[in-house]
Amino acid sequence: MIQLPVRVLACLTLLFYCGVSEFRVAAQSSGVISKQPPVLRIFDTDKNESTVSALLVDPQSEEFRDMLVYSANHPPPDIRLHSVEYTYLGNIPSRPQAIAFVFVPLNKHKTAPSFSVAADGMVLHQGEATLRELCCVTVNGHTQNPQHIVVSVPLEILERLTQAKKIELKLNSKRGKYSFKLNDYKRKCLTALANTIK
Repeated sequence: MIQLPVRVLACLTLLFYCGVSEFRVAAQSSGVISKQPPVLRIFDTDKNESTVSALLVDPQSEEFRDMLVYSANHPPPDIRLHSVEYTYLGNIPSRPQAIAFVFVPLNKHKTAPSFSVAADGMVLHQGEATLRELCCVTVNGHTQNPQHIVVSVPLEILERLTQAKKIELKLNSKRGKYSFKLNDYKRKCLTALANTIK
């Protein structure tokens, strides 16, 4: 079993590798807010913006191992649910207007997909996602500009999601339809993130 500090370090490394552009991190206002499951706060001095996020991949899962080591038996999915986050201006915590589910596509999309968010079989929110381009991430010595698909959900829906037994996110793009059901670990991450909002 992986010990907690190693799990947190692995989550931080994976978060930086897969989900964050080159932030200049201010140590006094960045760090781990929750350890079980990990919730991180990162302050971007260039934007004067804080991002609080929870990685939606269990560090002890096969999904996590597949992300770290490529296997022909388990090729990466076309789109992967990566994290849930919210942002606020400055480094003093404040209540956000929305949370965002962040997806990482294997290949970039030219147009944003539509989405729906359902809890216990009832659609609570739907709309069009946004595409977020990250700049200048270096992977294995090569500069890449990865893309995120961001599904924004109003804060008032978050409470209903944290109380639901079943949560499903759907994306509908020109490339196909994708469904993501949040397992127990992902729902715990969502609740941990919600608990950081005051």
